[in-house]
Amino acid sequence: MKKIAIAFFTIVSVISMSSAVIDTDCDTKTLKKEGISELNPFYYSASKVTVIDYNYKATRKEIEVPLFKGEKYKMVFNKNGLPKDVVVEIFEKDKTHSSRKAVFTSEGNSAEILSYSPEKSRNLFIRYTIPKADGLKESGCLVFILGYQLTFISEEK
Repeated sequence: MKKIAIAFFTIVSVISMSSAVIDTDCDTKTLKKEGISELNPFYYSASKVTVIDYNYKATRKEIEVPLFKGEKYKMVFNKNGLPKDVVVEIFEKDKTHSSRKAVFTSEGNSAEILSYSPEKSRNLFIRYTIPKADGLKESGCLVFILGYQLTFISEEK
């Protein structure tokens, strides 16, 4: 009986700690809807909610976005769920390449909803630069939405 009680207590502790870590004041459903409304005339393809934790020092997070040839894309970033601005940069190479240059940056742009349409379909790498917290640990969420538009190649006979 003692082992069952300890196992139950451990499971409850883990669940309550994990929910405390994930819990932010983000209404992800509304943030996604706002971003999807910016896609027109593109079709919704996917979205990713990134929980942003502001710590005692500035940090970075990077995600890879695979894009398929033959389609046009539009990327929308909704920053309305963030207490402090995060710089969004898009690269054509991953972070192991020292010579990579950003094809898009939000630095200097105070808009809450940003969009970018790449010229070529290829894997892109999105880097979020997160500033340090002002004393207390803060958190929020950033919603990335990907839209596509099919391009049809006509065959001449």
